[in-house]
Amino acid sequence: MRALIVLLVLFISHNSTGQVNPRTLTSELYRADEIIEYRDKTMSYSLPKDYNGSPYFNDIFVPGNIYKGNELLAKDIPLRYNIFSNEIEVKESLEDADEEAKPLTKSSEIFVKIDDTIIILIPYNGIDEDGSYFQVLFEGKKINLLKNVTKEFTTPKKATSSITRDLKGAFTDKTTFFLETKNGKLYELPKAKNKKFQVFGKDQEYLIEFATKNSLNINQEDDLKRLIVHYDSM
Repeated sequence: MRALIVLLVLFISHNSTGQVNPRTLTSELYRADEIIEYRDKTMSYSLPKDYNGSPYFNDIFVPGNIYKGNELLAKDIPLRYNIFSNEIEVKESLEDADEEAKPLTKSSEIFVKIDDTIIILIPYNGIDEDGSYFQVLFEGKKINLLKNVTKEFTTPKKATSSITRDLKGAFTDKTTFFLETKNGKLYELPKAKNKKFQVFGKDQEYLIEFATKNSLNINQEDDLKRLIVHYDSM
């Protein structure tokens, strides 16, 4: 935690146009210390040594930023998004062992940026701790496009006879896209391409024409994003 405090002090000092009020600075440090709450336990599951796929969004820790609203709370903090456990893992420094990582306290007021990806927490039934992380693919004037990924783990299996072989454990992705209105309502997009278009009601025929003209397969992430960007500009 000492590393986080040093980074935050440097950030506040660098961005201040005048002298920093000591009371304000103490408040900021206390708030940052609360947000990155180190728990006594480490991650609550174990993995076999050899498996296919990955439980992570980013397999290794990379420097990322932590925000509250428009406020940068911590810069270049080692972060790793563990999709399988639905946690953002935090280390004090890249040199620390991965086993020393702890989960970022879940708060819908806090979001992180890992590389160019913004990851937010959306609470479940108003409870942050039960919420899930979403990747923000597009933030528009009237609608946002979000992506939720979950990981399913298939346990390894030993061969049952001489003509079969051992099967490794494996992680497989389940991806769901959501539209978010500016008042915070979420709408899950159906899997089927035609049903996705139906979500847009009276605009669906126009959007079908746009997709056809531009050879878009809206079951593909990039093409879906292009459609939503166009819709938001209408």
